Amino acid sequence: MQQTLKYKAKPGRSLERLKSELLLLMAGVERLAHAPVPVRAGRHAGWRALRRAVECAQRKSELRRAEDPVDAVVCAYVALFAQRRPDAVTRYGDPGTGCIVTPSLPAARRQSLRSAPAADRSGPAPR
Repeated sequence: MQQTLKYKAKPGRSLERLKSELLLLMAGVERLAHAPVPVRAGRHAGWRALRRAVECAQRKSELRRAEDPVDAVVCAYVALFAQRRPDAVTRYGDPGTGCIVTPSLPAARRQSLRSAPAADRSGPAPR
């Protein structure tokens, strides 16, 4: 992903914006079928039903019901990625007391964040 997706309901975010952002996240998960560490969520009937529910959502509450399962798939993928590619993750904290694990930023993205003024560091999220 090149940017932070605003799919969580907050004041001022419209249904259409939340829906489009959640669908972007879901499309990103589906593209992982072709990643070096693949996950094929798009083949699963439950995922397809979840996608249809998001596409047809008429209320923010319907989108909120879909957020947790989508977040769970993303978290499970990060865990799988960390197991298969431990050299390509960054750990914040330590395993003994608890840590957050994320895929590491590409070198060029890390460098651009280091050289950016602090106010600009909250920009687009890494891929």
